[in-house]
Amino acid sequence: MHIMGEWINEFNASTFGWTAAGKEVTQLKHMVNRWGGKPSDYKFNAKKIKVSCSLQGSGLQKAGSLAHIHYAHATGNNYHEIRMSVEMGGRKSKADSSRVADVLLHEMVHSCAVFHGHKRAFKHIAQGVGMTGKMTSTVATPELEARIKSEVIDVLGKYPHKKVQLIPRGQRGKGSRSIKCECTECGCIIRLTRKWIETADYEVNCPVCLNIMEVSA
Repeated sequence: MHIMGEWINEFNASTFGWTAAGKEVTQLKHMVNRWGGKPSDYKFNAKKIKVSCSLQGSGLQKAGSLAHIHYAHATGNNYHEIRMSVEMGGRKSKADSSRVADVLLHEMVHSCAVFHGHKRAFKHIAQGVGMTGKMTSTVATPELEARIKSEVIDVLGKYPHKKVQLIPRGQRGKGSRSIKCECTECGCIIRLTRKWIETADYEVNCPVCLNIMEVSA
């Protein structure tokens, strides 16, 4: 994050154009002029970011996003919090690790374009650092891929996380259902799968008093 954050700030400091008086207009100045705010609103500040690896959706099910950012005004701790999906792994290959860095960079750009969604300043910076494709799901250009590999992966090594396989929504199996068996004499309750209840021909003896237990439907 610290390495790629410099790329964002390098782009911000690059030349957008020139005024009629011959003065340089930087990308940063252009964004302030066009969309308002302060120059610091568009700069990357690693001290304001926290990154974690976690689930994206609810429960242990496959989610639609690979990462997400919670802005500082919503986290309540004055930090932007980036959550990388557990579904992204990098131990298998450098290419996988590069993709993780690519997705992380996307979220980092969001921290420099709060309230811009995937348009305006976000799109301007994202394309400036080498992202292409649909802005809601950007991919790195070949040039950005090469830079990530040489300046991030080859320096720091592969992303130390193995991909977690999650089950798509609606495809999780029902699993086995334990059936309640209750003794009408002593009140003991046990649960068995239907297989063993059928094996006992529905005459399950209580392990306490040996009475025949009542099997729930």
